[in-house]
Amino acid sequence: ILLDAEGKVGPNFGNLDLKSYCAGDAYQRAGAYLVLKGMVAHWEKKVRDAEFVENTPSNKNNFLQILATGDPKRYLPDPPIIFRLNECTRICLMAQKMTATLVNDPELFDDLPTEIRFVEKALSIKGGTALRQYAIEEFCPAEGITFTALREGMRRLSAQMECMQLDPYGDITNTLLRLSDALAVGSEDERDAFVDYVANTSKNSPGWFQTYTFDHEVNSLVRFLDNTKKIEDGTAGPIEDVSRQLGNEARGLFGFEAKSSFEKEDGSYSVPKKRAMNRPHMVGWLDLLGDEEMTGGLSKKDGEETFESDNWKPVED
Repeated sequence: ILLDAEGKVGPNFGNLDLKSYCAGDAYQRAGAYLVLKGMVAHWEKKVRDAEFVENTPSNKNNFLQILATGDPKRYLPDPPIIFRLNECTRICLMAQKMTATLVNDPELFDDLPTEIRFVEKALSIKGGTALRQYAIEEFCPAEGITFTALREGMRRLSAQMECMQLDPYGDITNTLLRLSDALAVGSEDERDAFVDYVANTSKNSPGWFQTYTFDHEVNSLVRFLDNTKKIEDGTAGPIEDVSRQLGNEARGLFGFEAKSSFEKEDGSYSVPKKRAMNRPHMVGWLDLLGDEEMTGGLSKKDGEETFESDNWKPVED
């Protein structure tokens, strides 16, 4: 549905006569709305990124943040993308106008699925409490549905959008997921059946398993971050120190790499306490796989590798 809508909306970008190409059955108009709304979210994000990059003076404390903001293709010699603030702003404004034109036309919008019409209203409400109050006291009674049905519809829409590609639907999908989570607060939907498995570090939890540290490669990113300044809880290390270290690490390219402060005299590696968190080191569980994780082979005999597939047999009827 969305791909068909893209084929109609894309070639007509800038055309505010939306009835000429967005009219059709409800599912076709719903697809057009989601394409337009996804376009708005996508270009609003590009505007914010471009505004930050162009208006933030670069220094050693923030250059990594600037470097990681927006599409990295903008640093290519001949960038194949639109990334400048004035260009992104013009496209974003036009996408907003096209979306507003569709929403304000009763023939195009008023009979779309309930959850889609709720999204348009919800995005103008600030705060989760106000959002839930509007949904329970105004929207659901007016639509003749229950709050439970609305939450279900929002979860269904979010799940469907998660199947789309990140570019350009990632931003609108994240917005829908946040709306769905906000609606679930205080309800039975707020309970995550998997939280005991994925967010429980207790050894008595049903999903607990032993993790351990191991000797990362000398030039790995992990060792690089280990050798920045003191690692703060929940972070990879201070950005300003990482930027300083980048300059130091560059010397390694020319054979002047400094010895790691966590390397012992015997060549072994002492993992920083903040990252080790009292976990065992080099337990070696992966060694049980032999070289299978590298080559798929189980063992070597007489210079030849054997593979699990060598023992496969055809199924007999």
